[in-house]
Amino acid sequence: FELMDKTITVIGSFGEVVATDRIVFAISCASSKSTADEARDSVEKRQKYITQSCLNDGGKDVRENCLLTKSGDMFTFIKETRVILSSTEKLDTLRNKFVEKLDNSIKVHDTLYGFKEKTLAETSKRAFTNACRVAMDKANHLCNGMEVKLGECVKIEELSADWIENSNLANNYTEREYRCSVQAQFRIIQ
Repeated sequence: FELMDKTITVIGSFGEVVATDRIVFAISCASSKSTADEARDSVEKRQKYITQSCLNDGGKDVRENCLLTKSGDMFTFIKETRVILSSTEKLDTLRNKFVEKLDNSIKVHDTLYGFKEKTLAETSKRAFTNACRVAMDKANHLCNGMEVKLGECVKIEELSADWIENSNLANNYTEREYRCSVQAQFRIIQ
C-alpha cells in the first residue's frame, strides 16, 4: 500500500472458477445392408431411440448428419447425432445409458467441452467486483490500523485480467478460472 496526499492505494485480487456449461455429445450408428433402404431403416430404428434419449435427458439443439456410401454390393448408412448438454451430470447419464446399449453398430465419439459467452462475461464481472471488494477490505483494514477512516474511492484501475484453463482429468471436463487484479485509491479521513 501507499499513503500519499491523504489517499491510500491498495491492490486487490480475486479468482473465480467456472465449470463447463456447454457440452457437445456425439454418438453415431451405422449399418451395412444389400440395399440403401435396408441400411437406412436399420439405423433409423436405433437412432430414434438415441435422439429421444438425448432429448429426455436434458439435451438441447439435437442435430443429425447422415452419410450413405456404397462399397461393392453393400450400402453403408451412418447417422450421427450431436446434442448440446449443460452439465457433466447430464453427460454421465447419457453415456451410462448408451454404454448399456452399445453394440458394434453404435459409436460414442469424443465429447467437446465449452463455455457459453454469457457465463464467461458474468464470471469476469463477478471476479472484477470481488477484486474491488478485496481492495476495499484491505484499505479498511490498513486505515483501522492507522486509526484513520476510509473515505470514497477516487480511482480503480484493472492491473491484470486473465482466463486460465484447468483440465480436470479425473472428471474429464474443463474448468476456467478468471483472475483479476485491481489497484484502488481511496481518500482517507483523519
